[in-house]
Amino acid sequence: MTDTEKEEIKNIMYLWGSYKYILSVERSELASIQDMCKAMKEIRTMTKDSLPDFAKLSRNADEGIMRSVSLCEGRIEKLNQLIKENMLLKEKIDNIVDGLSYVEQYILKARYVENLSWEMMPLHIPFEMSKRHCQRFHNSALEQIYDRLYKKPSKTAVNE
Repeated sequence: MTDTEKEEIKNIMYLWGSYKYILSVERSELASIQDMCKAMKEIRTMTKDSLPDFAKLSRNADEGIMRSVSLCEGRIEKLNQLIKENMLLKEKIDNIVDGLSYVEQYILKARYVENLSWEMMPLHIPFEMSKRHCQRFHNSALEQIYDRLYKKPSKTAVNE
């Protein structure tokens, strides 16, 4: 695994670790855009149906509202797709992490979910281990995640 690939996996792991926060932000943005879209549709309907002709929106204003509604609907679709992709990635990473050793799982969760620094890691794990040894387990876990995400055959599968 190259340094660039390792950084990519670390970024994925940071996303995995902050999944609940990211999902809440995306859902909040989605709700806000849905509310805004609904309000624009209601304004358009109200001005078309219930106001006298002299108080109705001009054609340009009506077209502007419709373009804004269309943009909102496009953003809603993209956010729904992003939420779905993030949920699938989280599930995939969960499955991979569940297949790792207890020590690797513990270190990954401490690093990416609890955001522990390498200096603090040896002080918070329930077994004695040096910072460097934690990093070795971490690097091994990242390699396994990379291999499973990108469907590289494991070394043991090649030898069998």
